Amino acid sequence: MTTLNLAQIQQHDPEGMLHLLSSFSEQCKRGWEIGEAIKLESCDEWIPNNIVIAGMGGSGIGGDLVKAVVGAQFPCPIIVHRGYTLPAFVTSQTLFIAVSYSGNTEETLLSVEQAFSQGANILAVTSGGKLKAFTDIHNLPCVMIPAGQPPRASLGYLLMPILSVLARLEFVPDLDFQTDLDETIALLGKLAEDFHPEALESQPKQLAQALCGKLPVIYAPQELEAIAMRWKGQMNENGKSLAYYSVYPEMNHNEIEGWKYPSVLTEQCYVIQLRDPIAPSQTQRRMGITAELIQPHTAGITQVNSAGRSLLARLLSLVAIGDWTSFYLAILYEQNPTPVERIEELKRRLAM
Repeated sequence: MTTLNLAQIQQHDPEGMLHLLSSFSEQCKRGWEIGEAIKLESCDEWIPNNIVIAGMGGSGIGGDLVKAVVGAQFPCPIIVHRGYTLPAFVTSQTLFIAVSYSGNTEETLLSVEQAFSQGANILAVTSGGKLKAFTDIHNLPCVMIPAGQPPRASLGYLLMPILSVLARLEFVPDLDFQTDLDETIALLGKLAEDFHPEALESQPKQLAQALCGKLPVIYAPQELEAIAMRWKGQMNENGKSLAYYSVYPEMNHNEIEGWKYPSVLTEQCYVIQLRDPIAPSQTQRRMGITAELIQPHTAGITQVNSAGRSLLARLLSLVAIGDWTSFYLAILYEQNPTPVERIEELKRRLAM
């Protein structure tokens, strides 16, 4: 089996996913600065009744994390939209944030055109493409982020500018964004050192070894659904592995009963439970009892705890653990984590 030493990693990572993972903290810092630099004169009078963040895949997860970080304190609903058709409640009272790293995501382009026709206030986050052209034609604010890397490895550029803009518009005055940002950047830098291949042992290495040859099943409190979704997506795209996620308490009302058959499958499922103090005490208790009940039917269960003080730091610490784990899983499978060949082939066929 492939080991996780630096030489083996360099052999299977010719496009430099390791570097992108290692620079996540700097990317978050730069992403915040990009958000601070964008001109918002036309946005000063925005007082939305709802915020809709549209994006797919790696571009969409930034919206999920925005909602996870500020949603509970936000004065209006935040909705993450994935798909072609917008709901009727998108109106002139909506702040519509279109996020597409490439600027050419089919679903997002159709959504932003519809949002514009419905009178929504629009902000775009992109590296260029058709979305940038759309904002130029209609004189709409656009956050331009660096191009040239996979969307899933650009989370700092897709998340932080949105948080920065929301902070500048004073939509969440009770949050100390700058203090939380400083803590988050420092913590992510420390985790990158701890998780680097030169560290002989690390949590992501151990998790990847446990997951190799198994089906990752990610369980999390409802409050961490964005993180569980990120873990699942990274196992798919980086790790080239099927993966599954579900959330508490809903899974206790149905899915828990399914941990019996087919036993040939359940015995190949390795469960990771994501933990954070944001979860209610009732959910924490449910997670502990559930682990005891399903343990005999699984390949194993591991609890993964967040690190940090602020919610932003804690959420992104869990993101970092999952990202590094998926990277090491790819190496164990002797796969290059960067290419997404089936996704690209699907896009090619759709364009025919």
